[in-house]
Amino acid sequence: MLLSLLSDKMDNKDSKIVEIQIGRNLRSDVSVSCKCHFNLPVSIKVPPNLDDGTPFPTTYWLTCPMYNKKIGTLESHGMINELDNELMKNFDLKKEWQSRQDSYKDERDTIQEPEAKYKSSGGVGGATESIKCLHSHTADELSTGLNPIGKIVLESVGYFNCEQPCIDIAEMKKNPEWKMIW
Repeated sequence: MLLSLLSDKMDNKDSKIVEIQIGRNLRSDVSVSCKCHFNLPVSIKVPPNLDDGTPFPTTYWLTCPMYNKKIGTLESHGMINELDNELMKNFDLKKEWQSRQDSYKDERDTIQEPEAKYKSSGGVGGATESIKCLHSHTADELSTGLNPIGKIVLESVGYFNCEQPCIDIAEMKKNPEWKMIW
């Protein structure tokens, strides 16, 4: 079951969890856009420019270790090229993909600070001509339910199936008991 939550700003607990999941400090204020069956962040919504002004074209960023590992495996086995080739052959999929690219850019542009020196560009993950990153398409699908490429990826990897949470909330660290199920 998909638990999407679009909130204005993350609380400190969720911020710390995301930092543990991604292995680094957050570089901007973000909000949780999707949570898993353990009520942990799966994806976050990132502003078009980070706090230091760096453009960041990826509005929805995947934080879930399970999805990151599974999708990394798909990418390393050539799924981006396979889907890029499918876009060339399948007019309906190409039309859906392009429509989401355009609406994603429009959504990001509506939250872009007008005075930003550098602006993000492109569609999902900043891409214009190809898929580029399955992680960003999946984060978009989990957060919005509008991404046809993310939907294909989710059909390939399955939905949330961890038996243990990836984060030990009591200790605020990675859970040593966590493992993903393929």
